[in-house]
Amino acid sequence: MGHGTRARSGPGAGGLVRLFPLGIWWIWLALAWPPAAFFRAVPAGEDTLEVMWALAWYRRALFHLHVSPLFHPLAFAPAGWHVAKQHHGPFLIGLMLPWALLGGDAFAYHLMGWTTLTLAFGGMFRLAGRFTRDRWAATAAGVTYALFNGTWAAMRVYGDYLAVAWGCAALPWMAYALERARRSGWKAGRLALAGGIWGLGIAGSPYLLPLGGVMALAYGWGAWRRRRLRAFLGSVVGIALLLGGPWMALFLDAVRQDGLLGQTLETALGNGYPWGDAWVWNPNHLGRWGEGSSPGRPIFSLGAIPTVSSLAGVALAAAGRRRLRSRRLLSIAVGGALLATGLAVKGAEPIRFPWPPALAAIYEAMWRIGHVRKPDLFPTPTLPPDWNGMALTPALLLWAVLPFWEAAGTVWRFIALTALGLLVAGAEAWTRGAGPGIRRALFALWLLEAAMAPLPMLPWPYAVHPAFEWLRDHPEPGAVVDAFADHTPGLHLSRVVVMATEYHQRPTLAGFTPLHPRWLEALQRGRGMLFRHRPDGLGRYGFRFLVVHNPPADWRKWNWPFPLERCFDPPPMPSPWDYPICVFRIPDRGEPDFTNLWLLDGWSGPEGWGVWAVGWTARALWPAREAGRPARLRLRAFPFCVPGQVQRIAVVFNGRPLGEGAFPDCGEHEIWWAIPGAWVRRMNEFVFRFAYAAVPPHGDLRRLAVGVRALEVKEGPPGDNMGGEGSLPGNPSSR
Repeated sequence: MGHGTRARSGPGAGGLVRLFPLGIWWIWLALAWPPAAFFRAVPAGEDTLEVMWALAWYRRALFHLHVSPLFHPLAFAPAGWHVAKQHHGPFLIGLMLPWALLGGDAFAYHLMGWTTLTLAFGGMFRLAGRFTRDRWAATAAGVTYALFNGTWAAMRVYGDYLAVAWGCAALPWMAYALERARRSGWKAGRLALAGGIWGLGIAGSPYLLPLGGVMALAYGWGAWRRRRLRAFLGSVVGIALLLGGPWMALFLDAVRQDGLLGQTLETALGNGYPWGDAWVWNPNHLGRWGEGSSPGRPIFSLGAIPTVSSLAGVALAAAGRRRLRSRRLLSIAVGGALLATGLAVKGAEPIRFPWPPALAAIYEAMWRIGHVRKPDLFPTPTLPPDWNGMALTPALLLWAVLPFWEAAGTVWRFIALTALGLLVAGAEAWTRGAGPGIRRALFALWLLEAAMAPLPMLPWPYAVHPAFEWLRDHPEPGAVVDAFADHTPGLHLSRVVVMATEYHQRPTLAGFTPLHPRWLEALQRGRGMLFRHRPDGLGRYGFRFLVVHNPPADWRKWNWPFPLERCFDPPPMPSPWDYPICVFRIPDRGEPDFTNLWLLDGWSGPEGWGVWAVGWTARALWPAREAGRPARLRLRAFPFCVPGQVQRIAVVFNGRPLGEGAFPDCGEHEIWWAIPGAWVRRMNEFVFRFAYAAVPPHGDLRRLAVGVRALEVKEGPPGDNMGGEGSLPGNPSSR
C-alpha cells in the first residue's frame, strides 16, 4: 500500500497482512451495504429514483429511440428538460450503462456504490498512511472517512447520493497526489496526476469543482511560495479543466437553457451544517445505539469518537509543540468547515447576537453587491429585517459574486473536506504522541463507531402504480399535470414524477427540485389562477389529465373545476407510490379566450370581459412553440382611473426589460411590444409592473391597476399592424 505504510508492518508483512486493511473494509462495507440485494433491490429513498430513471432513459434514448439522451421531452412539459444538469450527469451514467446492460439497472447501481465507497477508503488509506506510517491507523481513517463523510448517511435518508460519493472518493486521492508532488519539489508529472484526478472527479460530480478548488488553493499557495505556481496552474488546473471542463460545460449549458432556479437564500439558510451534529454518536450504528434522527431532520454526524479524539490529538500536539506534517490538510478542513456552515452559523436555528456597527456595515455591503449582481437572488436593496442579528459568514459574499454559486445546492457537503483533514491530522497526532496500545485501542474505537446498520432497500423493479398503467393504456392522447392536493392543487415537484414518465409515457407538467427551471417555480407560486380559475388554459395546450397524489379524503369539498375519472389504490407490494392516486380530466373549454398566457400571481379571477391586474406587479408564463423565434406581445387594456395620475406599465421578459407603455386617459388602448428571437425560450416569463394600484370607492377591496381585455403573444416576425395603439369604447366596471 505504499512505502510509508510498510514501515511498521513488522515481519508479517506478507500478502495476507497486505490484504488485512482491505479485508476490514469489505466487512464494514458488506454490513453497511449488503451484497445480497445487488440484483433484486435498490436503496429506498426518493433520490434513488433519479438515477434509476436516468439509466432507463439513457438506454431507451440511445438504443430504441436513437436520439440524444441529453434532452428529455416528457418531464417539465411543455418545455422539456435538458438532462445534463442532473447531478448524475452523462459521465457517471455512461460508466454505469455497460454494467446495466450486463446485469440490470440494480446491479449497475450497487456496483457503482461499492466502487465509489471503496475508492474513498483506498484514497484515505494511502493519504493517512503517508502521514502516520501505521497500517492500523490508516485503515481506521480510511473506513471512518468513507462512511462518515456525509454521503453514506445521506443515502440512508434520501436514497441515492452516488454523484456526491464519487466526488468525495476523488478528494483523498487528489490530496495524496498533491502531497507527493509537494514532496517531489512540485514536479510536473505528479502535479498532472493530481489534475487528472480532479478532472475525473468534476466529470462525475460538479460538486468537486468547488470542493477540489479549496484543496487546489491550499496547495497552490505552497507552490507559489516555492515559485512553482505556473507549473501548478498548468498541470493541475489545466488538466482538470481539460478532463472535467467538457462535462462541466454540458452542465452549465443545460442550466442556461432551462434557467435553473438553484436555491433561494431562505433555503440556503437551512442547508448549512449544524455543528452540534459533528460529535453526535453515530445515529446509524449497527447496534442501533445513538440518538437516531431528530424530529424533522436527519443527523449527519462525523462520528463522536473520531471527531472528539482527533480534535484532542491536534490540541495535544499543539500543546506539546509537535508540528504536524498534515497541517495543510488541517487548514483545508477549516476552509471546508467554513463553507459547510453556509450563510449563518446555526444550531437547530441560526444563532443571533447584536451586530457591532462595523460588522453590520460589512454585511450590508455584501448584500448590496448581491442585489446589483443577482437581483433575483437578493431581491431587496438592503438586508431584510429578519436577517438582523444572524451570525452570518463570509460565504454570503460567495453567493453575491460567484456565478452559479446558488446551483451548488446543499453546502453542508463541504463537510467532506473537514472530515478528510481532521481525520488525517488526528491519526497523525495520535500515532506520534501515544504508545502502541493506546493508539490501537483508539483506532479500534473509530472502527467500532463506523459499523453501520444496513441501508433500507426497496424491491426492484418497482411496483408500478395502477394509475400509471391506466394512463399508459388509455386511448385518448394528452399530457399530464402531476400534482399534490390541498385546497388548491399544486405541482408535485418530486423524483417520483420523472420516474412515472417511463411508465405512462406522457408529457408531464412537473419535475423535481432543486433542478427545476425558474418558470416552474413561478407557476407553483401562482398556481391558484392556473388551477382554480383557468383550468381550460391548460387544456388548450394539450394537457388532458390531472394526476393527484395522495388526495385527502374530503377533497370534494373544495369544488375543483376538474371532473374525476377514477381513483386508484396503491400497488400491493412496497413501492415509491405507496398511496392512492386520483386522475381528473382537464377541460379544454371554459372562460372567454382573452389570453394565450398562463396567468400567475397578480391577477383577479376572470370575468366575462377579461381580467383585472391587481397590485403593482403581475406575472405570466408563455409557452412558445419554438425557441429563438421573434414574437410580439399585444395588450388591450384600460387603466383603473385615479384623478391626477397617469397609469404606466413596464414589461420585463425573461429578466430583461422589454419596454414601457402609458395610458394617457381612462380609455382603452392597444399596445404592442417586439420580442427579439434571441430572448425567446421554450417557456418564458413575463413580469408586468404598474405605476399605481388603487382600491375602488364602492366596496371592492381589490387594489386595481388595469383591466385587461386581451393579452396575447403572436409568434413570428413583426407585421404591418405592429406598434399600433388605439382606443376602443366601453370600459366595464371594477366589479
